[in-house]
Amino acid sequence: MTIKFLKHVIWLLLLCSFAAFPAQAQTPDTLSLTRVEAEALFLEKNLALIAERLNIDQTEALILQAKAWPNPELEISEVNLWATPYQVANGDGAPPLFGDRFGRNRQFSVQLDQLVQTARKRKKNISLQVANRELAQTAYTEMLLSLKAEFRTQLSGLLYHQNNVRLLRQQQNVLSQLIRAQEAQLRNGNISKADFYRIRALGLSLRAELNEALQESNEAQKDLKSLMLLPADVTLFLSDKGALPRRSLLLNQSLDSLLTMAERQNPAVLVAASDLRVSEAEHTLERAMRVPDLTFNTSYDRGGNILLNFIGFGVTMDLPFFDRNKGNIKAAQVRVQQSRHLQSLRVNEAQKEVVRAYKDYLQLSGLYQSIDETYINELDEVLAGVSRNFQRKNISLLEFLDFFDAFKENKLLYFDTIRSLESKKEELNLLTGTDL
Repeated sequence: MTIKFLKHVIWLLLLCSFAAFPAQAQTPDTLSLTRVEAEALFLEKNLALIAERLNIDQTEALILQAKAWPNPELEISEVNLWATPYQVANGDGAPPLFGDRFGRNRQFSVQLDQLVQTARKRKKNISLQVANRELAQTAYTEMLLSLKAEFRTQLSGLLYHQNNVRLLRQQQNVLSQLIRAQEAQLRNGNISKADFYRIRALGLSLRAELNEALQESNEAQKDLKSLMLLPADVTLFLSDKGALPRRSLLLNQSLDSLLTMAERQNPAVLVAASDLRVSEAEHTLERAMRVPDLTFNTSYDRGGNILLNFIGFGVTMDLPFFDRNKGNIKAAQVRVQQSRHLQSLRVNEAQKEVVRAYKDYLQLSGLYQSIDETYINELDEVLAGVSRNFQRKNISLLEFLDFFDAFKENKLLYFDTIRSLESKKEELNLLTGTDL
């Protein structure tokens, strides 16, 4: 009996351990990250960036191909596989090449051709592919900065929605306690139905706002999870605090320095400059194409002319009488001019955008600095105190409702100012090609 009992206990423990293992192996459906951790995951997983990086690898392969010399060309022709008796009797005949029979009375020719590019076409083609690689690298940098700015802006948006949801839930908790207290007061005849229904209407309105805020948060979650390649059922939560450190404000950056950065480092300007170098390299290569290439050849002919074994040399080239590549040269020249105009246009556009974004940022920065964070942080305690004073009838319903709305508006103004500041800062980062 004792042995059977021990066996049952052992089996029961094993079953419990196996049953508990899957529960421990399950991953939580909420992923809590800081903004820095989220950005690192985004840079690692984003498919658009991975695809853009492959363009650089592609241009590296084209540089490798441009460095290759043209292959020589081997031609074997005029081979007679047999000779008739008549041909042998009436011809001179030919001795064997090897041994007693191999190649006897057989005719053939062998020619080896080698193309030699003139006017340094090979080197100029390599320069063109190097310029294309620089263009691909610049385009990747532009996409990286653009996606980083978009991603950081969306992180700020998600943080705003999180704060908004938390604020509305806080107000909902305060209001739920107040409604329960007001129901007891209504039963005792201490308040009117009109006042009670006004509080109930406020609670219903608040519930609708919370539902809308949750939908906006879900939308922000969807966009971020797409950029980070996260599973659809994961809930992303940002653990950063809502407040901005004062040192993050760009008050030490002058407009002139930002304009200089935009002229030198703006991604669109750099792409336009790289595109100009590509068009100049194409123009240089098209000009070189006017010069005909040379094809050197050496040939061996057995039994095809007055000499039994003939070895000759030659050269082949196009005669540029009709086609001197004028059309392609002209098209490449026009593209160079077009690229120059586009580069000037991109510089002008970037500087105008910097001026606009910088002025907007200064205005938002002034608004943010005028907000007393101590006042914002103490609003939670004040809301609870106002609710208690309303229940004690120290303040009227109208005063309570005014403060309730003012509390929400002030909090949302604070959160929205932070979101707008970070959005403008990322816009300036993108325009100046830096991380300010």
